[in-house]
Amino acid sequence: TMNRNPISTAFLGVGSGTLALGLIACASSGPSRSAKAVETMEEAHAGLTKVRTQIDQTLTSLGGLMNAGPERLRPSFSKYSKDVDSLRADAVQTKKRFQSMKTKRNDYLVAWGKEQGNVSDPELRKLGDARRSEVRENLDRMIESLTVANETFDPFLSNLGDIQKVLGNDLTPAGQSVVSITKVAQGANEKGARVAQSIDIALVALSNVAGQLSSTGKMK
Repeated sequence: TMNRNPISTAFLGVGSGTLALGLIACASSGPSRSAKAVETMEEAHAGLTKVRTQIDQTLTSLGGLMNAGPERLRPSFSKYSKDVDSLRADAVQTKKRFQSMKTKRNDYLVAWGKEQGNVSDPELRKLGDARRSEVRENLDRMIESLTVANETFDPFLSNLGDIQKVLGNDLTPAGQSVVSITKVAQGANEKGARVAQSIDIALVALSNVAGQLSSTGKMK
């Protein structure tokens, strides 16, 4: 695991195109459906990891701005502002993908359940139901954690944006000194920490699901 600042809807860039489980139901057979599920989980994991890194980078820039000497104030603000803008753009796309994930997360489980219902042997049917429940628990954990991240991200971005606006109009050592001790500056780190923790939980859940569904027993 990477060491990160205490801080992660931007939400969660979860890869390009329609998110996670939406396309899974298109696969006709169990193995091909599972392979598609693993592929989309890996894309989601990569996207979330990217956003998580961007959030860490933005908070590092915030810390650098709050502690910059007069000669570094302008370049530090420029870097911070660029990171905030990038994070804001990520948030727009990832929130759309999150809504798609919430809507379509059941597709895989529904298809699996229908096939499982056709198994005549009670023992095998029971084993299959247990496996399906394990996968569903991780999917639910992922959605729950991303919901928390999504809800916290707006106030997080709001704090970052307010700092960006205020210092953009008063980029002086005096302005910096005043902003650095405000609840807004401190709150940005606190809200970021909650989002980060939620994303970390989602990343673990994604890895677990991919491992449960992959023929190799693990994510690539």
